[in-house]
Order: sequence, then C-alpha cells, then structure tokens
Amino acid sequence: MTTMARFSPEEIDRIAALAQLRLTDEARTRLGADLEQILDYVDRLQAVPTDGVPLTAHIVEGAGDLRADEPRPSLDVRDALANATDANEKAGLFRVPRVIGA
Repeated sequence: MTTMARFSPEEIDRIAALAQLRLTDEARTRLGADLEQILDYVDRLQAVPTDGVPLTAHIVEGAGDLRADEPRPSLDVRDALANATDANEKAGLFRVPRVIGA
C-alpha cells in the first residue's frame, strides 16, 4: 500500500464530476481510498513477469468466431422513417433525443 496519496482532492472531485456523482465528504474519502486500492492492484499486475507468455486476445476457444456477413434485404427508407416523429425523408435520416450531455 502506498503511504502518499496518489490523488489530490481536486482530482477526486474531477473524477466524481466526470462520473456525474455528488459526493459527501465521507464518500469522497472512500472513493479516494478505493482508487488507491485499484492502482495498488494495477501496480501488482504490472510487476508480474510476462516474458515468453504468448499474447492472448480471447481466453475462451471460439470467443472470436463470428458468422460471415451475408447481404440480405432490409427495410425500405420510407418504411423505416414512417413512424419517426422527426424525419428527413429526402436525406433518409431521423432525429432521436439527445442522450449524451442531456
């Protein structure tokens, strides 16, 4: 365990703001401690010797096996836009409510 804090109070506040969290002082302290533990664990993982260990993309056989793409008919643009409340048929587009930064 590290004796010196890796995160300043400002950094903890910034991380909380990015996650859109409102923290009490107790929760802020707990988040700082949790982040410290995570980084300590990452440090331990970094120390594991991996020389000679082959690179692995998937640990389960066949996990990366995907079916071949096969073209097939899809909806006509007019059918796809028929129930859209904010559609631009000429462009073949429809607007959806904002999700990020709403």
